[in-house]
Amino acid sequence: MKKTLLSASALVGAGFVAGAIATPAQAADGVKLSVGGFFKEAYMVVFDDDGEGELGNETNTDGFFNDAEIHFNGETTLDNGLTVGARIELEGENDGDQIDEAWISFSGGFGEFHVGSEDDALANGCIVPPGGTGNFSAFSPNQWGANTLTTNTVCTGVDDSGDAQKILYVSPSFGGFQIALSYTPNGGDQNHTDGVGPHVGMPGNADGESRHNVSVYATYSYEGENWGLTWGGGGSWEGHVEQTAGPDREEQDFYQTGLNLTFGNFGLGGVFEYFHDLDDQGANDTSAWVAGLGGSYTMDAWTFGLQYSHQDRENDGSASADEFELDRVVLTTNYALGPGIAIDGELGYTWMDTDPEDGTLGGTPVDDYNGLEIGIGTAITF
Repeated sequence: MKKTLLSASALVGAGFVAGAIATPAQAADGVKLSVGGFFKEAYMVVFDDDGEGELGNETNTDGFFNDAEIHFNGETTLDNGLTVGARIELEGENDGDQIDEAWISFSGGFGEFHVGSEDDALANGCIVPPGGTGNFSAFSPNQWGANTLTTNTVCTGVDDSGDAQKILYVSPSFGGFQIALSYTPNGGDQNHTDGVGPHVGMPGNADGESRHNVSVYATYSYEGENWGLTWGGGGSWEGHVEQTAGPDREEQDFYQTGLNLTFGNFGLGGVFEYFHDLDDQGANDTSAWVAGLGGSYTMDAWTFGLQYSHQDRENDGSASADEFELDRVVLTTNYALGPGIAIDGELGYTWMDTDPEDGTLGGTPVDDYNGLEIGIGTAITF
């Protein structure tokens, strides 16, 4: 069903694009790039379990952390109404993928198509509760000081590499409703080193790699008198997994939904994501879910937030690894110092209960954990 839906939408959209391209068209100017991006910096202090064998052992108490990207954007609208654009995101520091995302776009009355490396439909459109800042959150923020090895993410699709090469379609908004669909041929292939640049032959299928992945996400927004509502929901599915010589791994499927409400200066929301067959191979049969709430209050240039998230990961197979509950509560504040310039802070507490105690997470021994973190940072967009 999902493949039929994707194919039908792609054919309809492709027909609109083809019709627009078939009509001779030109723009007053070609595509010209503009520069944007962001720079986030934070100082954090963490007080946690740091005894021998604890997750906080042999880790720093404090540190400075940053995240930055430079975005090159360009577009032009032809006289037939078709808008053509491109976007390249350059990491601000040395990173494993120096180019984060890079894609071209075609948009018009039919909606918008992206082709290139970027997130799937679920990760692109997911709804997250209010109360987080540019640096801090109870879910999957830029800066997570607790030494837990994982976060309570609620915006993750099934692709092995989140920015794998794909095609993404976003429909126009109809009465507040909008739908996004994406298709990823190879879940782990993002850049030239993965075989998706200039090439001879097709990319290889690595053991355990997913392919033919599909994602769908729908959103609805409504603005009333002094109140508003935003809802989102969808899923992400692996089409096939290249099997190894050992036990087969089942295809993953993830499902997410979120709802946010605004009442004047107040915001309130909830979110849930279910990860089915997160690790289903041999003796492992692991699934997980994450749920959380968040609220915010804005007063002039100040925004105050409170978020809570909970993750429950269980292994129903014979292995005892990767069974735990992870909870996190974060109190945040954000001050708009100027247009595109914010100073933010957090007070957070994270705790984890493992079952059995002294279990493992991703092959790393873990035990029950508690951590208090304090952070202050800045987020600049340009």
